Amino acid sequence: MLSAIAIGIGAATSARAEDISALAQAMLEEAPPYAKARIFTLARKARTPALRDAAARLGVEVVALDEAEFSARQTEFLARGAKASALVQEKTGFASVAEAAALMGGGPNAVLIAPRRAQNSVTCALAAPADELNI
Repeated sequence: MLSAIAIGIGAATSARAEDISALAQAMLEEAPPYAKARIFTLARKARTPALRDAAARLGVEVVALDEAEFSARQTEFLARGAKASALVQEKTGFASVAEAAALMGGGPNAVLIAPRRAQNSVTCALAAPADELNI
């Protein structure tokens, strides 16, 4: 069993709580068994009512990522498997949000266990510690 899964979330301002929680829940159901999960997202998104409501529905905490550090580590996250998106870059100023947030939240040895999936203005990705995955 994994000790934790990092849920990376990127969402448009128009994203609804039910869409955020539905996508994250669907991805968590496909993940290996885990003890706990947390949502990691940009600081500017962490306090939005929809994201807070989605986290409550999932029974998880929301962690706001420091955007200066997040920006400085974009190249690292891309090297660790995050995919760049021109649309995300245009809208946020970052090459990757959901996958990069999952990797940052998962820790220094985290790997993506579910690459980004997008629907209804929400993007989600999952990461977990590589040493717990036997890879």
